[in-house]
Amino acid sequence: MICFDFDGVISDSLLMWGGVLHNTAARFGIDLPDDVRPFQRLRPLTFETLGKALGVDPAAFSDAMAAEAASKAGVPPLVEGMRGVLDNLAGQEPLVIVSSSRRAVIERFLGEHALSHVFSDVIGSDVYSSKVDVLRALLPAGARIMVGDAASDMEAARAVGIRAVGVLWGWQDADMLSDAHQLVQTPADLLAALGTSAGLVAHSH
Repeated sequence: MICFDFDGVISDSLLMWGGVLHNTAARFGIDLPDDVRPFQRLRPLTFETLGKALGVDPAAFSDAMAAEAASKAGVPPLVEGMRGVLDNLAGQEPLVIVSSSRRAVIERFLGEHALSHVFSDVIGSDVYSSKVDVLRALLPAGARIMVGDAASDMEAARAVGIRAVGVLWGWQDADMLSDAHQLVQTPADLLAALGTSAGLVAHSH
């Protein structure tokens, strides 16, 4: 089983969430600069952590972010090159999304991009309290790789003893991914990395 983070790995959603953040922060009386990069150094990378950093109630802020996204935000694009990766891996072994986003947000995205069939499960932050808990619960089902773009993804994988693969096109910089067993620059590199570790034969679509 290969576990994927969602935002920044599959969904090219940083611009969308940046807009959601500015609108939500304004509702809490916070005026954020246009050039702020609030997600870059968060550990763990969750909206609760961000709310705490901004000095507001973490749970209320996370709920407001989710509500803003559901009511106003469109569906972001798929990360370029990820469809080929997912199509290649689909059917080889179970693929699961483990994300700090809410399940409904993820399922809406998968439906819009015709990817719902690729994943055997979608686990959002409304199901488990932490990614460590999620990955530990998935170990008996064969979870062995976590693919993510954040320090917390790499730390969670290490904590439960599975392979941590960090992607460099996501929300956090390479220095935040120091716990990764391997870093990849592009989705094509990711397919090669997963193909090697899974014994799969990579092919293009």
